[in-house]
Amino acid sequence: MRILRRPIVWLADENGLGAMYDRYTDPVKIVLEYYRRPNYMNILTSTACELPMEMFEQLVSGAVDLYVQYVAGAEVRKRQMNEQA
Repeated sequence: MRILRRPIVWLADENGLGAMYDRYTDPVKIVLEYYRRPNYMNILTSTACELPMEMFEQLVSGAVDLYVQYVAGAEVRKRQMNEQA
């Protein structure tokens, strides 16, 4: 009962794909993008990162958001454990 801005497709089994979309969407095609682990990079040996510079802001802000959520969750768990003791 919600609108999915980006329908989800997954490998259902070796013979096909599964798709999740809302009732207002009528899929006409599926574009499959394959993601992989980026090649190793090292600033000490000048091995460059293969990701484009345009990804920098998204990667850093995503990592910071994830860390803040982790710390906030740890604080909540710590408080709950102190209240139970």
